Amino acid sequence: MKYKLNPRVTGMHCLKCGKEYPVGDYYFGCPDCLEMGRNSALTLTYREDAHIDEKAYGWKRYAQMLPYADTVSLGEGNTPVVSLPRMAEALGIAQLYGKNEFQNPTGSHKDRMNPFITARAMECGFHTVTCASSGNEAASLAAYAAAEGLKCVNVSTASIPKHWKEASDACGAELVLVPTSAERLKYQRENMEDRWYPATNLLDVPTASCAYGIQGYKTISFELYDQFGGQLPDFILIPSCRGDLLYGIYEGFADLKRYGYIQVLPRLVACEPNPRLEKVLEGHSHTEKFAGDTSRTSSIGGATTTYQAEYALRNSEGFAISVSQEEAVRSVAEMAAYGLYLETSSSIVYPCLRKALTTGKINPKASVLFILTSNGYKNE
Repeated sequence: MKYKLNPRVTGMHCLKCGKEYPVGDYYFGCPDCLEMGRNSALTLTYREDAHIDEKAYGWKRYAQMLPYADTVSLGEGNTPVVSLPRMAEALGIAQLYGKNEFQNPTGSHKDRMNPFITARAMECGFHTVTCASSGNEAASLAAYAAAEGLKCVNVSTASIPKHWKEASDACGAELVLVPTSAERLKYQRENMEDRWYPATNLLDVPTASCAYGIQGYKTISFELYDQFGGQLPDFILIPSCRGDLLYGIYEGFADLKRYGYIQVLPRLVACEPNPRLEKVLEGHSHTEKFAGDTSRTSSIGGATTTYQAEYALRNSEGFAISVSQEEAVRSVAEMAAYGLYLETSSSIVYPCLRKALTTGKINPKASVLFILTSNGYKNE
């Protein structure tokens, strides 16, 4: 067997009801919550003692807090943190930084998730991985599957942008196009059987992507701890949809607190192209569908959110903030004026910070970091 699960993983548990489960692959999240119509994700449970390996390099430094100590790698992670003093001055914030996730191998944060997904698939004996994706995940999963010698089936709609289609095709993935986003999930459920290992959520009222993959996002938090010498920013703004990245970053900081590296978590801010989590935090159910135009921000689009996203915000004392599609589109040029050319779904953090400052949700004396998820060469 090429890969073996970290023996420090003792089980899994539900974020909502707390029920514990043995280690496994629960494609639809917590079985009990699903039966009650309140979809919720499972996450891994680790032994309580863990430490950062100061002698190791890259994400191997954090292997005790990750599901696999070895995976295929294309050079993901170790993305730089850049100071943005001119942008900070223009916005009226004391300190502003960016974490350049667009410098990952396929140009997005998704590259942190897929090495752990392919490792899990191979440990379980699968020869094919699959995802439902509007773009970034399709390109990334195709690349990591190719690196492992796995087959890949990407299910998308006919509206998938040309650059993402070409990236998936170039890496040898099979691209299946269906009419609607809901049908992507239906197609996977009906065709995967025991042949395909799913990287992403399978339900129209979503739970989360692969629990083992989301663990890869914790490395962002661990790197930030190292990059800031433990003195983390007050707020971290994260482009958000169904909360895989948001929750993974939260869990990484929660681990750092659990193991005594930090005392207080940064406050996480979900940046949305229409109010979903905002409404959930106001009392709406996370299983609702929220109408709104997200056509120009497809990477964080859609009408749904998840309990894992709500959980991350509440437990980090964070909040959600949304801006219009027009503001999101303008933000590409606004950030490019400072040298950062980003995908529209990534540059949305700029107007969200401006709005948070205007509404008093963030104090101008605070320090803020953007998670810059994807580069602008993917814009239409």
